Amino acid sequence: MNERAELTTRERLTTTFPTLLSLGYLVAVLVGILFNYFKYSWFSINVFQYASVFDFLISPFEDPYILLFILGSLVLVGVTMWADRLWRLHFPVSYERWSFSFTRRSWYRPLSLALVSLAYVFYAAIFYGSYAYGQTLHQPDVTLQYMDGQVLQGKQIGKVGDAFFLLTGDTVRIVPLTTTVKSVSFPLE
Repeated sequence: MNERAELTTRERLTTTFPTLLSLGYLVAVLVGILFNYFKYSWFSINVFQYASVFDFLISPFEDPYILLFILGSLVLVGVTMWADRLWRLHFPVSYERWSFSFTRRSWYRPLSLALVSLAYVFYAAIFYGSYAYGQTLHQPDVTLQYMDGQVLQGKQIGKVGDAFFLLTGDTVRIVPLTTTVKSVSFPLE
């Protein structure tokens, strides 16, 4: 009977782990899309016009801050759930008072988790966009040289698909990276 229980646990793990991994990747992609949207929206760029599906699929891994946010959020959620459980077990009267006795209702936990998670990701994406905007303004200029010898200098906002976004003064230039661009050079730091 113990072998059967172990087999059932193993079967459950092998069937749920791929599903959880797929859902986790989907959430990471959605977070990456939201973060990229707010990063480029500070420069009035609609990133959806220039990005391909592949750009969105790799968005969580393209920027280390997005990956760090996702991993940090997992740790934060785990610690918060652990603290919530301890509070509920050791101080039930205080817990009920602070939750306005909503914890007795079946809809409270899923709804509060969904609303808090959405607000958390949304505000973090806005903060990331603001941070990326400030970082872009303070980075050194890059040089872009066309095949005909024309040179463009400015601050690199980013690259999405075949579009290279360059900030030259107060103007955002969207340069298609096709055969007309000879080179893009970056200063070493």
